[in-house]
Amino acid sequence: MLGDVAPWYLPLLFGGCMLWCFAPGLLPWCEEKGVLGLIYKWSPPAMVVGLLFYRANAIFSLDSSHLEVATILTPSSTRMEQLKLIFTGQGAIEGALLSLMLFSLLSPKLPSLRTVGSEHRQAVQQGLMRHSGWWILICVVLLFPDSRYFEPSSLPSSPTVSLASWWNLASIVCFTLLLIMSGEIVASTSLLTTNDSTSLLFQRAVLKLLILLPVACYAMGQTDVLSEAWWARPLHNSNETVALMILVYSLLICCVHAPAAWMESGLGQGDGQSVSMTWGYGGVVVLTFLISIGSVSQVALFGTGTQIVLVSIRLTSFVSLAGALSMLLPTMGYDSAHRPELWWLRFTLYLAVPVGTLFSVSFWLLIPLVFAAGVLTLNLPWILEEHPFELFRKPLLGWSVFLGLTAALGSIFASTYLAMVLLFGAILIVNALFVTLGMKRWTL
Repeated sequence: MLGDVAPWYLPLLFGGCMLWCFAPGLLPWCEEKGVLGLIYKWSPPAMVVGLLFYRANAIFSLDSSHLEVATILTPSSTRMEQLKLIFTGQGAIEGALLSLMLFSLLSPKLPSLRTVGSEHRQAVQQGLMRHSGWWILICVVLLFPDSRYFEPSSLPSSPTVSLASWWNLASIVCFTLLLIMSGEIVASTSLLTTNDSTSLLFQRAVLKLLILLPVACYAMGQTDVLSEAWWARPLHNSNETVALMILVYSLLICCVHAPAAWMESGLGQGDGQSVSMTWGYGGVVVLTFLISIGSVSQVALFGTGTQIVLVSIRLTSFVSLAGALSMLLPTMGYDSAHRPELWWLRFTLYLAVPVGTLFSVSFWLLIPLVFAAGVLTLNLPWILEEHPFELFRKPLLGWSVFLGLTAALGSIFASTYLAMVLLFGAILIVNALFVTLGMKRWTL
């Protein structure tokens, strides 16, 4: 297999992806050096193409030393079965990685950016490359383990795994598109604070997310993710695990980040900004502890009694520390957002589940918390700060109290952890609709 023939290949590939995380600073410098810019941009996708060619050659030649061929195909497998394996197996993951990279590199040619200046188009490209680089690093451990690229000590004499259905390919396409559209929103909103040149890109990305999210939720509903059986082996199906990470992240980007970035320019500057920051951070910490207790008590894996409190304290400590450190970033120059401290606090919430779950299964318990905290940080500035839209304050305050009571009662009567996730997910979505539509109604 490739890992045995060229053990340096995958480390070099993902080393190039890691450099993409610093695209806004590295890419302009590399492009000044001429060919170095082309190497920086195009070597990672070119190496992924190499992965695909190597896999296709092994499958079409029915190389029995290749893991997928040995465990899924037989010497008499038809060409259609071989094609199906390429499009539904690990080749689909590699194709998704290639699509993510190519979209980032070709983003300056998007129809939504035709009327935008070259400087802003390049900024979007750099933002998408950075977004893709970070997500590739998050997913590499789960989607590209050594076991899929190195020949095992022994191979089965006959197939042991059934060929995946085409539904597997459809799901991979759906979740890849979710990640791409989320990247578009993040990249475009970083420029909305200074001008509206990327507003069309932003609006279209949000619309596409709204179409894709119900499909992704349906696809996730067909699995046993977050069920009692799943908790026994949460990493058994790494594809489903990554899909859940992407779904949680995309919901937060669509229902918290997008409306916050679009509307908070109306808040202006003033003393209320520090008030929102203080109450927002404090509220997130308190919510983390309270909701974590409810989440932990729903999963038998984490014990009972004192163990529930200890796990909740550990999760609260992580969120508190990560949030506090992220809110220091504006002092280092990362302060282009309208509310930079809240911006970074929100991003801590967006990435808490994808990053935390790489280290401990207990971080899956934070899903209801990040949904609730997203609602809190979105609504709070409009309740506490002075702004021109005073008619919006009282309806939003009443609405927030209603959501708080609903969440509290729902948590008490929820019989499973999955029920808690669905409850807080529904609150997140409904709140985003209320805030977006209510802002228009009460500010006309």
